[in-house]
Amino acid sequence: MTPLQRLLLIPCLSPLLLTLLVAGLNLGKGGKLRILTWQLPTLPIGAWMAIAATTGAALGSGGALAASPQAPSLQREVRRPLDWPPEHSEPLEPPPSSSADAASVLWPERDVRDPAPTVSVPFRVIRRGSSQPETTPVTDKQTSTGSVAAAMNDSDDWNQPVGEDW
Repeated sequence: MTPLQRLLLIPCLSPLLLTLLVAGLNLGKGGKLRILTWQLPTLPIGAWMAIAATTGAALGSGGALAASPQAPSLQREVRRPLDWPPEHSEPLEPPPSSSADAASVLWPERDVRDPAPTVSVPFRVIRRGSSQPETTPVTDKQTSTGSVAAAMNDSDDWNQPVGEDW
């Protein structure tokens, strides 16, 4: 037990000692203790105080001892023959990279203040409603590819092969 623990033992045990002192002064008059329908025998009030104080101290110290980390630490013992080659441990940190590795990183070639680039995503417009396919004006780009124009004029194009520029 460390000196600090010995010093803290006195204030921690003082409530128990004070209760036992008061219990010793009240041993003359007896009393019964009744808990719900259970009635305990007649004992002096000081005896009931001493029983309650020691029971509380025992339960409290038992809980504190159960919660204390005094369990032995697990240690591994390695036994090897004398001619066993020594182990080489890996360094915990990676070796520092050279400046050539840092220069080979490809960073974006645009300014930080420039807006994000626009991404072109292919999509298909699906219309519900009229059974007649709606005709749309054909642009120059659509006339250059026959598969796109055929897909635009066909009302049910789910089973048709899709071109590269749809």
